[in-house]
Amino acid sequence: MTPNTTATRTASIAQTADAETLLRDLAYVLKLTRRVKEEMTADRAPIQPKPATADRALVA
Repeated sequence: MTPNTTATRTASIAQTADAETLLRDLAYVLKLTRRVKEEMTADRAPIQPKPATADRALVA
């Protein structure tokens, strides 16, 4: 059987365009997620270490 060489490639082009759009959207969501995480960690108060006292040395 002879292969059909005149078949259009619109299906593969459409799938490629859909895949590119999907990847672009996922990259944007990842970028926003990282930005929100950075903002949340920046808003969090830094944890202050507790000072060592003489009472702790006696109990330990």
